[in-house]
Amino acid sequence: MRHNLNQLRVLSALLQQPNLTRVAESLHMTQSAVSKTLQQLRQDFDDPLLVREGQRYLLTPKARSLQLTLPQQLQQLDALYLPQRFDPGQCRRTLVFSSSDYVAQHIFPAIAAEVGRQAPLVTLEYRLWDKGQLSQLANLPVDLVSTIVESVPDNVARRNQGEDGLAVLMSAQHPLADQTLTLERYLQYGHLRVSGGGDKDSPVDTALQALGHRRRCFAQVPFFQSALGLLLSTPTLLTTPLHIAAQMSEQAPMVVKRLPFDCARQHYRLLWHRRFNEDPAHRWFRELAFPFLCDHLNHYVQQGITKTTCNHE
Repeated sequence: MRHNLNQLRVLSALLQQPNLTRVAESLHMTQSAVSKTLQQLRQDFDDPLLVREGQRYLLTPKARSLQLTLPQQLQQLDALYLPQRFDPGQCRRTLVFSSSDYVAQHIFPAIAAEVGRQAPLVTLEYRLWDKGQLSQLANLPVDLVSTIVESVPDNVARRNQGEDGLAVLMSAQHPLADQTLTLERYLQYGHLRVSGGGDKDSPVDTALQALGHRRRCFAQVPFFQSALGLLLSTPTLLTTPLHIAAQMSEQAPMVVKRLPFDCARQHYRLLWHRRFNEDPAHRWFRELAFPFLCDHLNHYVQQGITKTTCNHE
């Protein structure tokens, strides 16, 4: 049997009002088109459906059976094409966010609090992001990624959160704290690297290599909190995005300085696989998270600009 939704709509109208002329008028069709559709339906159902009795049509038993069920079935089919309604308060989905340990500590709690307020039945999961995972995003159990990235694959959607430059963070007790940071002094001391969740300072090594230099790594740690402890206890330097340097300088006596050489700026983006574009729960989650990420970045970029300006006056 061939299935044609438009033909079924004609049949439903005929079952409710077995009059070809009136059905044609109600459906804005010609009477001949309705008659042709009825002939096709009779073949499809292998049943006459409507039998002429003088000036009227009588329904066959098959037609009477369809008269009871077809309207509801068509309504259910129509519902498939309606936009999905989403009620955060009833959502029981697990939503997975991925980024760096910095975002986990300083931005995600605010996102989670708002999710909890609007959707108390949602379960949140946080995963550290690795830049090597981007090409595999389609296969990962991750809803949203906030990270530094330049090139985005075609199957990945994105929203731009903003951009930032790199800065140098050191303890207020560091020998260079009260001195102008030159390239020579920058290379004189050991450097810290933070490996957890992202690619925050690789432009530094690229820029130094172009200048014929290489910095010395004193230690690599997985988290920014670990780096903060080392900065306070050793004469080391941490090259990190300006907004992170500004925020860390609020936690402890730190000095933020400009890099003594030019370095590429970094772009922050919120990413997700395109299969989630029209998913109501996902759209709600990303629209909720996005302002928190943007506001934090922009606020601390401005704070960082103020701090580095003050250091050079």
